[in-house]
This record gives sequence, C-alpha cells and structure tokens, in this order.
Amino acid sequence: MYEEKVLALNRLAYQVEYGVRSKKAESDDLSPIFRLIDGIINLGLILRASDVHIMPLSTKARLRYRIDGALFMPEINITTSVLNQMVARIKVLAHIKTAAVGTALDGHIAHNFNGRPIDIRVAIMPVKFGESVVLRIMNAERSLKTIEELGFSAQLQETLKEIAHRPSGMLIVSGPMNSGKTTSLYAVLKEINSPTKNIMTIEDPVEGVIEGINQIAVNEEANLDFAKGLRAILRMDVNAIMVGEIRDEETARIAIRAALTGHLLLTTLHANDSVSALFRLREMGAPPYLIAATLSGIISQRLVRKICPKCKEEYIINSNREKFFYDERKIRVGDVFYRGRGCDFCHNSGYYGRTPIHEILLPNEELRNEILELARIDEVRNIAKKAGFKTMLDDALDKAKAGITTLDEIGRTLYGD
Repeated sequence: MYEEKVLALNRLAYQVEYGVRSKKAESDDLSPIFRLIDGIINLGLILRASDVHIMPLSTKARLRYRIDGALFMPEINITTSVLNQMVARIKVLAHIKTAAVGTALDGHIAHNFNGRPIDIRVAIMPVKFGESVVLRIMNAERSLKTIEELGFSAQLQETLKEIAHRPSGMLIVSGPMNSGKTTSLYAVLKEINSPTKNIMTIEDPVEGVIEGINQIAVNEEANLDFAKGLRAILRMDVNAIMVGEIRDEETARIAIRAALTGHLLLTTLHANDSVSALFRLREMGAPPYLIAATLSGIISQRLVRKICPKCKEEYIINSNREKFFYDERKIRVGDVFYRGRGCDFCHNSGYYGRTPIHEILLPNEELRNEILELARIDEVRNIAKKAGFKTMLDDALDKAKAGITTLDEIGRTLYGD
C-alpha cells in the first residue's frame, strides 16, 4: 500500500507541474493540487505521523514525516513550482491570506480521513528559498490513555494514583516539547474524574476532550492567558485544576498558592529532569517555602521508540561499544539485549511506536528542608537518590533489558545522536 501511495503522489506532483488535469476533475476541489495535498496528509495518517514537513531547497522541495519522533523522507519528487502552488493552496485551506508573505503564519485545516475529523495545525515560516510549512496532525478521535496504559512500572503507577487522589498539593510533569506531558496529565484527570468533583483546566490549546471536566482554551485576543484564567478558575468552587503549562513567575505563584489553599494542582514545566524542574520553579521566583509546602511530586519523562515486533532480534554485548552504559550501569560483555533488523513493516527503521521513560521525585522531609535552605542541585539529587529515587536512565535500561527499546535509542533520546 505504501509504495502505491507514493507512486500516486508522484503522479499527482507531475500533473501539478505540467498542468495536466484528470478527466474526472470536473470541479476545483478535484484539481491535482488539491488531491496532492489531501494525499500527502492521508499518507501521514497511514504512517502514524505526528507532523508533515515541507521544506524548500534551492531547486526542489523536501517532504518528510515525523514518525515515532524521528523524521522519515519518502521518495516523492516535489519541484519548486509545485511547492509554490502547494503553499498557496494550504494557505487557502487554513484561512490564511495568500498575499501574506515574509512573516510567520499559522492556521488550521479541518481534514476528513475515512469519515473521521482530523484537525491540522498549520505553521508557515519564510526561509532562504521560500516558505517552509509544518502540518501538525491532531486526531480528534484519539483515545486518552489511563495511568495503567502509560508505561509506568507497577510501583510508579501506585505512587501516581496516590498523589492524584490527594485533596490538595501540586503535581508537576516536566520534559521537553512532544514528550507526552499532556498525555500523562490527561491520564491523571481521567483517574480522578468524578461527578462529585468540580475539575477545570486552562490549556493552550485544548488537546483532548474529557467528558465531565470544564476545559478552557487560552485566548490571547480575548486577554485570557494562563494567569488570568487560573485566577478566574479559583472563583469557581473547584476541587482540582490543570494548568497546561507554567511559563512565567505570575502563573507559578498563583498555581502554588492554589495548591496551598486546598486545591489539587496539575501542571507541566519545561525542564531536563525532575530535579531541574524544582530549580526551574525557584528561578521563576516561586518562594521556596511555598514550593516545600505544596509540592507532592515531579514526574519527568521522555518518549523512546519501541523495537519493531516484526523484526525484533536478540544480540549479545561483545565489545565496549556501549561504553557510557558500561560506566554508569555496568552492562557487561555477554549480556543479552534486543534491536530491530529493519523490515517493510517499520520502513527499515527497526522501530514501531513509542513508549515513555519516567522518573518521579517525591519530596520527603529532608528534601523539603533542602528546598527551604536553597541547596544546590547536586545536593538535592544526592538526597533523592539516597531515598530511593529512580532516574529516567534506570527506567530506560529496565525497558531495554525487557526488549521494549534499544540501548542506541536510549542514548539518542537522553544524550543526543
């Protein structure tokens, strides 16, 4: 099927380039350019892509799909002429003025795939050879995961559920963009959702719908940002609040005070790990005594690619190739691990799907005292490890030993290529 789709898209690109029109195309909606864009998006959905990248080069364009966090480039020939027509058409579909050039643009496309509504977020940026386009695919019918489906260990599942059912306190999920933070928070919301609780969220944007929860979208044009929305929510007799992201000092202070006054506060924060997230809050100006009093836990996570089930194979460590892991976790020559050979099913990547790796920092009395005393980050990390803190690397290596992911993927995700 994949090869047929690629062949059809190349045929459509040729028709657009040379103005060839199919006999079936009796209306503008069936023009080759429309069907080309439609087909590119549909191929992305078939490939489970999260994003479609259309990048102008000096004499042609490069089309890529982000699949399981990595970019994949099919062999589709798009010339500069075809690209210009594609960008113009995408602007029309996204309700962007076609005359707008030389500036960053964004919009939405309402797409239909086999009867399913798909929201496409459009971002256009002027670059050296034209305009670069990224289409983010948001599946409106994607199922929201439960805590049991997130890939936590049994112990971490119980810890997270215990925190979620507390009447107050603050739970933070940290990590870079596209690391599954919102998915984790939605799982917590599903866990505590009940007719006996008034739960509200403020998000930018609302990425999934949970029946029974009041979800508010940030609207800068209406002067509704995270801080203003959070203040308004506190007047709504609410039990639990989710703030999509803490971005500034004002939101951090309001969120912490909300947790202090008897609310369960869930939020996300951009930080490298859970200990760094703690210090990020301090850098934002949040008073240490309030952090120490309200913090229930900090989850940090990344997404790693899973080994393709169709071409998975064992291999034995027979050299010091994985030197970093030898030094850190004493992986020895002779140990058995797993990898994917690469096959048609995974487009020769060796991977299919993703799973998160996690760590949860739980502040005990000693750690809260260190927060109050403004301890250094290495001191806080050492205290946490003495109390049994398990890092993302620990969780990742457990998943590698279980044949879920590879050592190479762990290194790529945590430390770069």
